[in-house]
Amino acid sequence: MKLSIFLLLLAYSLSPIFSEANYQVGDRVDVLDPKTNKRYSATILKSETNGFLVHYDGYSDSYDEIVSKERMYPMALVPGVTYIKSIKKKSIVVSGDLSLGKVLEDLEWAETSSMACWPGIRNVEFEGNQVFYWTDLPKKSTMIITVKPKDPKHRINLYAFSGFDPKYIPPNVTGAVSCEASHPSWIGTPDFTKPNEPQSVELRAVGNPYRVFIGVSGAKDVLKGEFELTIEIK
Repeated sequence: MKLSIFLLLLAYSLSPIFSEANYQVGDRVDVLDPKTNKRYSATILKSETNGFLVHYDGYSDSYDEIVSKERMYPMALVPGVTYIKSIKKKSIVVSGDLSLGKVLEDLEWAETSSMACWPGIRNVEFEGNQVFYWTDLPKKSTMIITVKPKDPKHRINLYAFSGFDPKYIPPNVTGAVSCEASHPSWIGTPDFTKPNEPQSVELRAVGNPYRVFIGVSGAKDVLKGEFELTIEIK
């Protein structure tokens, strides 16, 4: 009897730890709309006495609102794409390995006019395994993304585009606000024997924040190789 009472009291004392998420400013969350019973992705802007002020993805600031914890849920994951929490005026570094990715057989999406990531003649730089990430670019800021191979023998390249919609992942993507790619420059035939150097791209946001998709890619036949990915926001 005493043991049962002790366990009951212990469970009661610990329940807030498990029932309430420790949300912080800058966290991504899903917010439930009680009228439609749908969840919308958002970013926490500020902590308030009665909840959190959030900004909804794809909506203007006029839709920002204060929501209670009861309406908030941890951000839903995007299958096959790792989320990296970016922090303004800081550099975030993560480690990765191409062996955990896959080859994209279709690269035609990258040269369409609505994407304009790289011309088809450069596809050879992106025909190896690819590893996917996504992060956030705040408004009035610049994001610098750099990939550095841990072994220069591995030719590892980079591309990123703003305006990422989690419902559409390469190759099933039709448009972007801006797309940039970085790889060794060459004319004629590429020399894959040269040591590879870090590759960087830069994206900007003025009046609106954007979700950013990042693809770390091996060149043709490069299916493995460890790397460091750095995201800096200024």
